[in-house]
This record gives sequence, structure tokens and C-alpha cells, in this order.
Amino acid sequence: MVNRERKFYSDEFKERVLTAYHNSDESVSKIALRFHVNRDTVGSWVYRGKAVGVPKKSVKFVPPDTNLMKKEKLSPELMEIRIRELERALETEKMRSQCLDKMIEIAERELKIDIRKKSGARQSLR
Repeated sequence: MVNRERKFYSDEFKERVLTAYHNSDESVSKIALRFHVNRDTVGSWVYRGKAVGVPKKSVKFVPPDTNLMKKEKLSPELMEIRIRELERALETEKMRSQCLDKMIEIAERELKIDIRKKSGARQSLR
């Protein structure tokens, strides 16, 4: 078994790497090469949304840390990045909600059953 020394990176360094990632069209691998960091390490930072919140390029949804603004003072540049990411996430969720509504509407029409709970409807006893 190979003993590898674990590397620790400062929050400032992680922030620089993530800012570079979010402000470019480069992949995680290219950013990792540029900053001489393991690709999986950068990927985990992006996945967790370290320092800037919801990842821009990640397929998986990571809920943003809602207390991020309260925990630390962000620079104006990071605030702008955070706002853009939150606007993008909001737009994605709006589209998702519209798609789900349309799917329910189609399912109700095709299957001829009520899927949505009607207001004031009594719940059945199982």
C-alpha cells in the first residue's frame, strides 16, 4: 500500500480555483491541471459548492448554503457570481416545475384519474 501525504488547501486557494472554474468554459480536468490539483479534488469542491454555492456545470443539484452570506463577507465579484448562479438555479427550478405540471396534466387526461389533490378534499382512511 502506498502512503500518500494528504494535502490541505486554504479557503482562499479553493475560492480562486472555483472562481476560475465558474468563470470559464474549462472542464474540471483543465482547471485541475492549471492549478496543479488532483481532478477529483477539484470535482469534489465543485460538487459541494465550496465558497460560491450551487455549481454552474455540475449535473447533480446541490442545495445552496442559505447562510453563506451571513457566515462571511463576500467580495462584490463573488456576490455577483452567487447572484447569477442563484438566478440560473431559480430558472431551472421554474422550468422543472412547469414540466412536472404538464406531465401531471397529460397523465390526468390520458389515464382519466385525478392526480392533484383538490383543495378541501377529504383524505381517505387507509
